[in-house]
Amino acid sequence: MVPSIIPQNRLKQLLRQGKSAIGTMLVEVRQGSVMQVLSNAGLDFVIIDNEHGAFNIETISNLSRAARQVGVTPVVRVPEWSYAHVVQPLDAGAQAIMAPRITEPGQVKEILQMMKYPPVGRRGSVVARGHTDLKAGSVVDVMRDANEESMLIVQIETRQALEGVDQILAVPGVDAALVGPTDLSVALGIPGKMTDPLLVAAITSVIDACRRANVYPAIQMNDLTLASHWASKGMKLVSFNSEVGMLTQAATGAVSSIAAAMGR
Repeated sequence: MVPSIIPQNRLKQLLRQGKSAIGTMLVEVRQGSVMQVLSNAGLDFVIIDNEHGAFNIETISNLSRAARQVGVTPVVRVPEWSYAHVVQPLDAGAQAIMAPRITEPGQVKEILQMMKYPPVGRRGSVVARGHTDLKAGSVVDVMRDANEESMLIVQIETRQALEGVDQILAVPGVDAALVGPTDLSVALGIPGKMTDPLLVAAITSVIDACRRANVYPAIQMNDLTLASHWASKGMKLVSFNSEVGMLTQAATGAVSSIAAAMGR
């Protein structure tokens, strides 16, 4: 059998093996070498934030390639659900799409139609691009393998998504549901209160819904204690902080310790 020219999705492999995965958000750094640093730290995936970040498609392509080469799965959070915003990152080499601001199942079905090649969806066929490591091959094989390796992560961060989570996760093709706790806390009228019982109950309900739907539950948390807490409660994908946040925290701690030794 001829090896596929579609790179394997390491994140998908880990999850299928019953393992959990740890990642972070990339919000500012554009150099591909950041992926080597994240790999060295042991991270499994990285969310390239194109909703709130300032990345263009060329940068997304370079970052995705660098991530795959060191065994880190590149996930792109898209700014909106247009065909170009969904398909271009995939053609450039992203292995998963994260869709924000989901409110109902119809949106998820439309995104999957964009993401998947025929006969599953309506994505335009192309080879010898980032997603095939610039290799040419069988169109039929590429479409089949790309459909198998690509992932859709839907964000549960609105009141509507929370209320309709079972219907959203019932859409065939959804791989994971990621709780955006900050936006969800805002939607619930308790902005920023990460330990409020109302938010805790909402996050727990998403975990339960994922179990019912056989979908992987996920969360993004900036607080390490809370990230670890939700990991212990069943979150299979935990994204912690961002490259900027972790750099700031480490630098702040170092400056504080050295300054104290200096008597400053």
